[in-house]
Amino acid sequence: MRSRSTFRPIVLTGLLALAIYGVLKPGTTNTASISATEIYVVDGDTLRYNDEPIRLAGFNTPETRRAECDDERDAGIAAKDRLQALLSNAVEIDLEVRLNNSGAPVQDKYRRQIARLILDGTDVADILIPEGHAEPYDGGTRRDWCGP
Repeated sequence: MRSRSTFRPIVLTGLLALAIYGVLKPGTTNTASISATEIYVVDGDTLRYNDEPIRLAGFNTPETRRAECDDERDAGIAAKDRLQALLSNAVEIDLEVRLNNSGAPVQDKYRRQIARLILDGTDVADILIPEGHAEPYDGGTRRDWCGP
């Protein structure tokens, strides 16, 4: 039989693990099949759908409005145009909005909902990144599109 002194750390460790899992477990998503005509492309990684701003997850593209140099603005416009072309040619469009543990959409610091855009079964990140229109991004430091 375990003594009370060894039992307590085991129980506390188990409770701590459950608490961490409750905070860190991945949220769910709400997936909607939509039409390209329902989407307004703001830039290469931002959309508007149902009048809600959407930040596409997993990648970052150069800025168009707040570009720090002409090269960034030009690359941002190219990324936006490529995303628009991909949407125009897609047969099946799914928007997977991330939900928190309460079931509400996860938002970034600019109050945009975080989502993945899936075109004909492929995440747009998996198209734009290899083509050079985007870089992988998880919310950390962003690339300087104006630098060498």
